[in-house]
Amino acid sequence: MRRYPPILLLTCSTITHAQWAAPEVNTIINAPGTTSGVTPLVAPGPDGSTYISWFDASSNYRLMMQRIDTDGIPMWAAGGIVVSDEQQNTALFRYDLQSDHAGNAIVAFQDERTGTLDIVAYRIAPDGTMLWGDGIELPTPDGTGLSPVIGVLADDRVVIAWNTDRSPATVAYRVLPATGIPTSADPLEVSGAGNCGKPRIIPDNAGGFWLQYTHQEGFFLDPAALMAQHNDATGNITWEGPISTSMVQPFFFPTPISDGDNGFYIVFNTGNLSAPALTDVHVQRVMADGSSWTDTGMPVETGTSTNRYANNMAPALLEDGGVMVAYSRKNGGQSEGGVSVQRFSATGPALLGNDGSSVIAISSQLAEPFGIIPGPDGAAVGYTQGGFNAETAWAVRIDLQGLAVTPPGIIPLGTTASNKDDGALHPFHNGTAVAVWADERDGGLILAQPILLDDDTGLPEIGDGGVRLINGAEPELLFERTFTGAITLTVHSAEGRLLTNRHIRAQSAGARVPLALPEHAAGVLLIGLHTTQGRILLRTVAL
Repeated sequence: MRRYPPILLLTCSTITHAQWAAPEVNTIINAPGTTSGVTPLVAPGPDGSTYISWFDASSNYRLMMQRIDTDGIPMWAAGGIVVSDEQQNTALFRYDLQSDHAGNAIVAFQDERTGTLDIVAYRIAPDGTMLWGDGIELPTPDGTGLSPVIGVLADDRVVIAWNTDRSPATVAYRVLPATGIPTSADPLEVSGAGNCGKPRIIPDNAGGFWLQYTHQEGFFLDPAALMAQHNDATGNITWEGPISTSMVQPFFFPTPISDGDNGFYIVFNTGNLSAPALTDVHVQRVMADGSSWTDTGMPVETGTSTNRYANNMAPALLEDGGVMVAYSRKNGGQSEGGVSVQRFSATGPALLGNDGSSVIAISSQLAEPFGIIPGPDGAAVGYTQGGFNAETAWAVRIDLQGLAVTPPGIIPLGTTASNKDDGALHPFHNGTAVAVWADERDGGLILAQPILLDDDTGLPEIGDGGVRLINGAEPELLFERTFTGAITLTVHSAEGRLLTNRHIRAQSAGARVPLALPEHAAGVLLIGLHTTQGRILLRTVAL
């Protein structure tokens, strides 16, 4: 008989809301079996709801949307509503989804309704009404437009910027009133001696905005310079110029966020300052007057033994005005990967040492972060891990030192192995977040899962779980009330590795079931019981 180490029960969490599916199943946003959903985006809606958009690949890439409430219940038609079924290109491009201060959703993308690729934008009310009718067309004179981005200004005017196909390429942008009707015939354009592209809009607090973009002087695969211009509320350009001497590598998209003080933070991939052949992540802060931390921005690490990647993620803005940045950390051969974070004060110094804080250790599981959001006294990071066709999705809550908070520690999001793409993590109500991703299960699903950052479960709480772990040489589960129907018992390691997955029969009050841990079980464990009445999580630590 195996002698198990003593186990200390840390928490007994609770049965979840039935509306949210368990992480083995997940809440399905699109219509399963009939559509193939790709490229989801999320934005906050009113009353803690969440807007989710995606393209339906099975029907000419129709743009679809759904609004879900805090329990994950769809608020519009099952499977979502059709925003646009206009003619699409055979390729999809980047697009954007935001919400305004009144709680309406704004989505901008490109289609071929005019016979060529042009930018279109829709404003959708919380009840699904199309406030801009069949969309606002934003053509590029004598050209085409791609990859629009959206900024909602303090007075609810909307700025939309996009890439043009000019030679050299330019960035076009328009400022729309709440009606959506353009007040000028043509967009404004930003141009230079080379190609300008990859625009981003960062609204300020006074009705103006920053337009951040890149500039390449040579071939389109050459590194690009980071540029920005500031427009005041009347449209006057008050500042423009470079914001870092560190060049952005091709195929990476710098991601800025407002600093809350009329400036912005930006995270981008560049070369390692000490070993240019390696990829590194830099963070720069641009103040309201255009000044910045340093010429190059601040690297997340100073070492030369790993490659670091930002994965196009924005940082998490903390209450003290600083930021927490999540990034992918890989060995030189790219065969192993993990997740690390770095924290920066508002004035620039890195606060987690020269190597950052390792959240998920580098391993062959190839953990990849897809989002970071602020939480109580820290942040939460969403990530996937596993190889081709074997990815699972997880989240972890961390404190201000970048250390996992236990409980809740590792939070399962999607534990069924499959390919997972375009993950998004977004706060949506009272410290709660929602994770959304495209999943290749069943022909292509858009899936969602909630995270409670200030709770022990990672899922909504409705009452006592009714199960306790009894410590001993052979740890047991004590059922303190009757559970009808089949029960699935799972045990995961802190790294998310599945250790046990077995079915047990219905249990009456007072029943005991041996946990039967595998030989290699040790450290922090996540025990899940999935019953017909709901899902229960127990978190334990082996002593």
